[in-house]
Amino acid sequence: SKQTPVQEAAKSHVQLRDRPMSYPTKKIVASLILLGFMVCWIIMVGSVAPMVSDWPKWAMMLFYVFAGIGWIIPFKPIFAWMNRDAPPQED
Repeated sequence: SKQTPVQEAAKSHVQLRDRPMSYPTKKIVASLILLGFMVCWIIMVGSVAPMVSDWPKWAMMLFYVFAGIGWIIPFKPIFAWMNRDAPPQED
């Protein structure tokens, strides 16, 4: 039986979706996600920072410690995803 173009496209899409992403592609996607996140983080911290100047010194310190370290937290799951099924390293 002959398939319609829509059925062929749907079958092709399912095959692409079920195929795992290659390691080099994962590295590129993860790098773009991290770069985008960093840009958003910097804009957010830069936008909130002027409001922090009126806070007590201890609260300002907590804010800047979190702003300086908090960007690292989302990196762990992204790196875990990126390195899942990574090829073994050669020594």
